[in-house]
Amino acid sequence: MATTDSAERSGKLSRARILEIALEHFAVHGYRGSSVAKIAAEAGISQPGLLHHFPNKAALLMAVLAERDVQDLHATGTDPETLSEMDFAELIAFLIRIVRHNVQNRELVQLAHLTAAEATGSEHPAREWVTGRQKFLQSLVESSLRRSIEAGSVRRDVDPRMTTLVLVAAVEGLENQWLVDDEVDMVGSFVHFAEQLQRAVAPTG
Repeated sequence: MATTDSAERSGKLSRARILEIALEHFAVHGYRGSSVAKIAAEAGISQPGLLHHFPNKAALLMAVLAERDVQDLHATGTDPETLSEMDFAELIAFLIRIVRHNVQNRELVQLAHLTAAEATGSEHPAREWVTGRQKFLQSLVESSLRRSIEAGSVRRDVDPRMTTLVLVAAVEGLENQWLVDDEVDMVGSFVHFAEQLQRAVAPTG
């Protein structure tokens, strides 16, 4: 029994190490430029050993992306079940926490943007993750706006869809600028934009 427990712990540690190294490779080289053999070597295991945990490079990428999503939510202290219940003010606060987390984790941001750039073709293994992630974020923002409109904390003449697209564009656009130039104040710029947007959609009078 002790031997089995030790083997399970070793397997979990090996898997975690593989994901850590793979994230670095995919973030720098992309999916097409990354090598399973090189990831295995850097993780200190054989290629067959890596393939014992992940049957192919596509499966490894998807596991890395899933781990990235978990890290985002865990780092912000957000319960996934509460996301669909947020009003617009709570959603903005959540996005600010995400941006603050991301500025400390450049590889996670770079991974998402490089994967999105590569996954323009339907044959890419992460195509569904990229489109699903975008639709999920848009749905969260739009739902929070509609909820706040009904509650009276956002003006009724605000267009939820258009406001959603602008907000998501601000997040992703600032990330792009920051990845190119790390002197860009991504957190300060987003907080400024979010405050301006909240004032713009607030009821008057």
